[in-house]
Amino acid sequence: MPGTRSRTAIAALTCAALAAGAAAGAATALAAHPKKGAHFSGSFSFPGINGFKAPVSFTVSKTAKTLTGLQYSTLGCFGSGGFQKGVDYYTKPGNIIKVGTVKVSGSGHFSASGVVSKFTIAGFTTTTTTKLSGSFTSAKAASGTITFVQKLSSGASCVSFALRFKAKA
Repeated sequence: MPGTRSRTAIAALTCAALAAGAAAGAATALAAHPKKGAHFSGSFSFPGINGFKAPVSFTVSKTAKTLTGLQYSTLGCFGSGGFQKGVDYYTKPGNIIKVGTVKVSGSGHFSASGVVSKFTIAGFTTTTTTKLSGSFTSAKAASGTITFVQKLSSGASCVSFALRFKAKA
């Protein structure tokens, strides 16, 4: 019968789309509310350097509607040269990116984009523009991703890949 096969294919695609939508809705519903006033610290999922991992930290406000003091560390996307043994390069001032305050939704999700941080040394400025998103997986755990663009005052620029992080209170 003409058209039967295409109707079956459309029905199958419709069911698949509905199932995918339901799964996405379930994943969204899994976000938790953060513990009010809790300080979270964690790191990115990639291996560290010299035994040190790149940190991510923030504090949940007393209303649990914002994250304050959100910052992360990166060695950037231009390269950093060699590494002296025993030195935690992530704690160097030029490697700490301060995002600041980020809103938390009623469902425990948070995101920010276009957040600019600048660091100048010896007359050269690195401008980092951050985009992040995440959610609380429990009252005392969060995870998410951060990407950034860096521009040097010399005109060079680069884009990071998505960096996954986890943090706990």
